[in-house]
Amino acid sequence: MNTNNRLRTQNTRLIFRVFALLLAAALFVGCALYRQDKMYISDSKYEMARTAYDQTNSLLLTENRLRELNWQRAEINEALYRLKKEYGLE
Repeated sequence: MNTNNRLRTQNTRLIFRVFALLLAAALFVGCALYRQDKMYISDSKYEMARTAYDQTNSLLLTENRLRELNWQRAEINEALYRLKKEYGLE
């Protein structure tokens, strides 16, 4: 009986450790992905995005132009978000 209790305790600890590791990994991945979601861009950078949108009237073409200018993914997302908000798109 004592051996069974010891095995249960060891199994419980192992399960807890695996769960804690999976939770930590999920939090890390979630934070890493969120960082790429949006970030602050200066008004001058937003003006560049707005000018590109005014010239093309297309969010897709604006996004492509910003990529050509080597903007980070998070900066592009923020610019598109602000354009959608300003122009009442989507």
